[in-house]
Amino acid sequence: MMLQRISVILGILILLWAFSGCSEEATADKASSDSTAKTSSTKADSAKADSAKVAAKQKRNKQPNPKAKTQPNPRRKNQKPRVAEGVPVKVSVVGTGKISQHVLYSSAVEAEETIDIYARGSGLVRRVLVEEGERVREGQVLIELVDDELKLNEAEAKLMYQKLESQLKRKEELFNRQLLAKEEYEDLKINVEQNKIRWERARLSLDYARVRAPVSGVISRRSVKLGDRIGASTKLYEMVNLSRLIAYVHVPGQGMHNLAVGQPALITTDFLPGTKFDGKILRISPVVDPGSGTFKVTLELESKNRLLRPGMFVNAHIVTATHPQAVLVPKRAVVYDDGLPHVFVVSDSTVNKVRFEMGFDDTEFVEVLAGVKKGDQIVVVGQNGLKDKAKVRIIEGEGLRIPAKPDSTGEQAEKT
Repeated sequence: MMLQRISVILGILILLWAFSGCSEEATADKASSDSTAKTSSTKADSAKADSAKVAAKQKRNKQPNPKAKTQPNPRRKNQKPRVAEGVPVKVSVVGTGKISQHVLYSSAVEAEETIDIYARGSGLVRRVLVEEGERVREGQVLIELVDDELKLNEAEAKLMYQKLESQLKRKEELFNRQLLAKEEYEDLKINVEQNKIRWERARLSLDYARVRAPVSGVISRRSVKLGDRIGASTKLYEMVNLSRLIAYVHVPGQGMHNLAVGQPALITTDFLPGTKFDGKILRISPVVDPGSGTFKVTLELESKNRLLRPGMFVNAHIVTATHPQAVLVPKRAVVYDDGLPHVFVVSDSTVNKVRFEMGFDDTEFVEVLAGVKKGDQIVVVGQNGLKDKAKVRIIEGEGLRIPAKPDSTGEQAEKT
């Protein structure tokens, strides 16, 4: 009985102890929850305060500045509304000038006088005095040969001649006094003449040891060097006379009716871009070349400052007709639409695309037969892509354009 009571008491104590532990844990959990709730509430209040400050700042920034209303921007006040500008172009004024039609042929420049220089004597070359490209005068020494033996021969022949000539003078006195037979006197005279000839020959041989230029000109080729042994048939130099240059062109028979001796020609070459030379027809062959069926025409060329040289390839523009007072437009101003020539004529900052009829043309200008008149202002730069009736803005004018040379020639599409 006692044991049962003790067991009941122990059970009650255990229950009390367990209930007491649970209460403490619940109290601790409640305290922790209250602390967390307070912290969260504090953070939320802080976030709300920050949001309120940001909103107030944004509101202040949105409010207009009263000073800005009373002080307007002077740049905006003076600024004018922007308008569309015209296309920038350069223009030229249509003028008149001389232009010619020509036929075009190609050829190479040649020197009319080409001289081959040969030795007149024989021997070893001691000195070469002139090189290729040098200009020489008539009689100038070009080469010297070894001449020691020739000098001795000349001196010996001279001495013999002088000796016999002195004897002849003494014999002549005897002959005049009839103290000497006529036959002996005549034999002595002949002997003197023969020795004079020997002396002259020795002098020539000595002189031939110095090779001289036969005419004035320019050395184009040298074929000998120091130490060479040469003979009378050895070619030493080739020389050209640059004062008279020619070019041969071959003209088909159907083109001969437009050509005559003395007819002018304009000469150009790719070696000297932009440079023009005068020329004229010097000779026309009267016979047809059976191989090509053409006539050979010789042109005489005038070289400015000796710029043209033999061997240069040239274009010969032979003039066949001339218009002295033609209406001209710069060739660069012309645009083609469906193969037809047009120019843009400027009037009151507006361009009109005008078709015109072409006449002669050359490398710089085109003759206008109809459609454009003298004094019109035309676009010369900026016309590519330009439309009819477009607005333009002139940035540069070139004034009245007239060919710089009175013998400006036009092109005809005939080349050989």
